[in-house]
Amino acid sequence: MFRFELTPNNAGIILWGDTAALDELHQFIHFVVDESPLIKIKDGFMLALAYDIRKAREGCRRTEQYQYEEGDSYQLYGVELLWPLVLLQSAILRRSVSYIQTDKKQLSIMYAFEHLLESALQEFLPGNRAEVMIKLASSAADSDFEWLEDNIDSRCCYFLSQPPAKRKEKLDKILCSFDSLWSQYAREKPDTKMLNTMNNTDWVWPDTIHW
Repeated sequence: MFRFELTPNNAGIILWGDTAALDELHQFIHFVVDESPLIKIKDGFMLALAYDIRKAREGCRRTEQYQYEEGDSYQLYGVELLWPLVLLQSAILRRSVSYIQTDKKQLSIMYAFEHLLESALQEFLPGNRAEVMIKLASSAADSDFEWLEDNIDSRCCYFLSQPPAKRKEKLDKILCSFDSLWSQYAREKPDTKMLNTMNNTDWVWPDTIHW
């Protein structure tokens, strides 16, 4: 089983799961990364999602005792996932399964992961913004994969550099910036300023992320 928790500073979610669910998700991501013709770099940011899930399953990230209403409890393992990164990763997984042979079990894992992210987005964002984010991520997933790999750090580090309110406000534009065509033709002054900052800063992932 999976559940989610929004992080306090609007950086993303904590994905919680038991060992069986996390192991299945980890294996599924590895399978898609290995088999997908769209994922041209096999040890890049897509495989990083599998790594995070594995470390969660091993108890190296977060753990908690989850209690049923009846009083029974069981151990859950969690990991923080960054909004712009995990939305792009999920969209690429979804696009990839259209190109490879998958069985019903694997598709059920994909649906469960998507459902969790969509539910978290609906709680995070008002109105129809959650649906808009899913569409933007899907559009960005069509970009050249090597271009995405080259630009993933600048986009995510820019997102992390923003205060919590701005993270929520700018998430749509940051997702747009993963789209190589949007980045090429953006003309609005705030968009071009954001892109210039992203593209002309020597970004380094922070040692401590304020989730």
